Order: sequence, then structure tokens, then C-alpha cells
Amino acid sequence: MRAPYEAVAQFYDKLLLDGEYKKYVDLIVKKVKDNAPVFAGADGGCGSGIVTRALKKAGAGVWGFDISDDMLQKAVIAAKKDKLNVTFLKQNLLNFKSFEKLGFLTVINDGLNYIDPKNLTAAFKNFNKNMVKKGALVFDISTPYKLKTVLGNNVYGDDGEDLSYIWFNTLGDGFVDIEITFFEKKGEVYVRTEETQRQYIHEIEDVYSALKDAGFTLGNVCDELGGELKSDSMRAVFTAIKN
Repeated sequence: MRAPYEAVAQFYDKLLLDGEYKKYVDLIVKKVKDNAPVFAGADGGCGSGIVTRALKKAGAGVWGFDISDDMLQKAVIAAKKDKLNVTFLKQNLLNFKSFEKLGFLTVINDGLNYIDPKNLTAAFKNFNKNMVKKGALVFDISTPYKLKTVLGNNVYGDDGEDLSYIWFNTLGDGFVDIEITFFEKKGEVYVRTEETQRQYIHEIEDVYSALKDAGFTLGNVCDELGGELKSDSMRAVFTAIKN
């Protein structure tokens, strides 16, 4: 069984990049532009660099970091293809270090869901330490509703022409364990790859509390479309400002 995102890295953009996700990325860029005192910062847990590249194209001075070598490799290739000069580094969210204080930090597409709730305040404190005063922290989480009810103990799958997958979820005490198996068509055969992940459930009020304890003021919370956060919203998007 592969490490988290070793297998997913191969298919990440193909699974994410549709019209709705592009609208979501536009929302994130707007939140950064509207709130960052300086349009220069970092994209944490950057994955294949989708948000990093969007910020760069919008005029931001931005670099990306991630813990996955496979995702970083995809990010570098994609940036070069778009002829963008972006630095990508291997660092994790809990103890990353920036060479310069950041005007903004983004952590998009469930990056915080991979952090155990007991370490959430510590992660936010580290974010704070690396940011300028009034710096903007823009991040999302998959909501408790999504992880408990939609994923829960359910099974999902998709049978595409060139890529199929089956996705098993097991709900635990405060987390969901995910097992994904991909079948990619290569010539006349399908190549199978597998990996496991664990996403932690963060209650919304606990996120508020951790932000406050870490020296942030909550600016705004919405769903992935920029609308009101509801009990059945799948994603919560936070904008917080360093005190």
C-alpha cells in the first residue's frame, strides 16, 4: 500500500479540474487579494500547485510547499508548462519555515484535515509566526457533515474510459480512514495502484477556538461557493487575520 498522495498524485488534477473547482480557486484568489496587506505569500499543502499557479497568474509573489514528493514533482512540471517561475519546497504544515514574513498563507483542499485536532492550535501558531501583522490566512476544511455523513462508512466509485477508481471509507472516533484503488488504462491493460489516507474531523467551533488561541481574528466563513455556511455544507472556507 502506498503512502498518502503517492498514488493520487498521478490523477489529482484529472479528478479535480472541472468548471466548479475553477470557480472555487477563483474564490480563494479573490479572498487573498481582498484581505492580504501584501500580495506576497505561500500556498501550504499546495499539492500539484493549482492554487499556487492561480495566485501567481493573478500577480502574487507566491511559493508553494507540500510534504509529498510526488505532488511537488507534479507542481514543478505544471508551473514550467505554464511558464511560471514558482519555487516549490518540501515542508509540512506543522513546522514549515518561511525565509520572509508572509502577507498571506493559503491552505486549500483539506490540508488541515490531515492534522490531528490536538495539533491544530500548534499549526495555527506556526502559521502566525511566519506571517506579517494583519496577514491573511485563507484555508478550508471538509466539514464534519461531509466526513461523518457523506463519506462516513460509505463506498464510492467511478468507471471512466481511461481511469476508474473505488473509494472505501471507514468512520472512526474523530477521523475517517480512506482506501482508494485506481485502475488506469494503459494500452490493452489496466494498471492498479492503491493508497490509504486519514482525514481528521474538525468541529467548526474548535477551529474558531484554535484560531483565537493562536492569535488570529476570524474575518469570514463561507461555503465553497462563497455562500452562507449551512449544516449540510460540504466545505467550510475560513479567512482569518493575524492580530
